[in-house]
Amino acid sequence: MAYPYSLHKWEPGEPYAVGDVVRANPAKNNTLAFKCIKAGTSDTADTYSEFPHSEPAFPFKITQQLVDGTCIWEAFEPLAEELLKLAPTAVIDLFEVYLTPEINNGPKLTLRYHAGTNGLTEAIKFGSNSYPPVPVEVDGFEFSAKGTLPRPTLKVANVNNAITDLITTYNPLGAKVQRIRTFAKFLDTTNFNEQVPFAVESDVADALITEGGDPLISQSFNPTADENAKIVETWYIDRVSSENQQFVEFELAPKIDLVNVNLPRRTIEEYCPWKYRGDECGYIGDNCFTVDDIQISDQDKIIDDNGNVTNDICGKNLSSCKKRFRDRTKNLPFGGFYGARLQA
Repeated sequence: MAYPYSLHKWEPGEPYAVGDVVRANPAKNNTLAFKCIKAGTSDTADTYSEFPHSEPAFPFKITQQLVDGTCIWEAFEPLAEELLKLAPTAVIDLFEVYLTPEINNGPKLTLRYHAGTNGLTEAIKFGSNSYPPVPVEVDGFEFSAKGTLPRPTLKVANVNNAITDLITTYNPLGAKVQRIRTFAKFLDTTNFNEQVPFAVESDVADALITEGGDPLISQSFNPTADENAKIVETWYIDRVSSENQQFVEFELAPKIDLVNVNLPRRTIEEYCPWKYRGDECGYIGDNCFTVDDIQISDQDKIIDDNGNVTNDICGKNLSSCKKRFRDRTKNLPFGGFYGARLQA
């Protein structure tokens, strides 16, 4: 049996009708939801501001039921349910590109757009964000069982050298690109002419009283709007594979497949990798030591023109850390791994 999808905010003690839907836990941004299959009143003893059943506990499964007060709810996944319909609504692909000063050497900037597929030539609103249409072509997102990760391409029209100017200002390498996939039915209500008037107050003045003195009685055309009904893929720009006056093509890669990125990022070793007296090390004491952890007297210190003691060298061992942080018995800033090898 199919139920109309109409998203509600869960309120303790409120009555619910068959077909009403509440999110499992909006704070976790998951796509799981619960659908009312028996009308009733929710649990009045619960004072949660969100639906109290945050997620089905294992081995709770999709279509399994739970009782909340006099209501009976059924767990379901809106994206999967829509996809399995005989006539699902259109799949919508949205893209977000994040440029940051730390990685891309420019002001913080977020670019949002959709590719204009499905005959959509206007800006799309989803999750209160606007995604204007941009002439782009994407390819290669498919995963295979051959053991290699996909490296999709993102080809953007270089109208009036706009993209060339952008990558002149920013270094695009390493920028995060998110591909957001959803269905048309989950887009914001504003995409469907929200608040379309269908009657004038004077025509029904004796029969109806509008709330708040609104001169129009209005109707929302998309009660199924749901910003959490989405799948998000995260990619990173690995290289600019082509650039000309017509288009600029970027090659994307998952984070673990980026150039010069190794896993694990830190190798398990006995020696401390931190820069001596650097931010991670944190040692700012006046006592100086040789590489063999022997304290240097004031007359034996060799000082350069910048006032640095050149023979103050850390041995990078755990014992070197203990010598310099004698007041600490634990929480030493030692960056090596204690169990990698027996330390002196």
